Amino acid sequence: MLRLEFWLPLPLLGLAFWFFSSIVTEHSLNQGDRSIESFNITPEQSEAANNILLIKVTLDRDRNISQVKVKQITQVYQQQEFELATTELERVETAISQKLNLPPEKVRQLLRYQIKKP
Repeated sequence: MLRLEFWLPLPLLGLAFWFFSSIVTEHSLNQGDRSIESFNITPEQSEAANNILLIKVTLDRDRNISQVKVKQITQVYQQQEFELATTELERVETAISQKLNLPPEKVRQLLRYQIKKP
């Protein structure tokens, strides 16, 4: 059977282990890791472009306006609508590119035109 000489030092050993492990933990948590570079999370143009499914433009030549519908898929399906005061294709593409902050080539890939008949 184990005697009193065995049981008495066990709580002291436990307290010593707890004390030294807390010092080591505190030191390692306060130590900065210089090998890891900081980074910023910002939405990029490529992410925004990848989220757009379709850009549908309805040209109304009688009223000289273009109705634009942008269908996006993010965590939730979204649709933007806006009007442009032109029916010229180049100006429409440029205006959409500026509004959505996308490169013109990507806008051309996603565009679908429809001409409104009177």
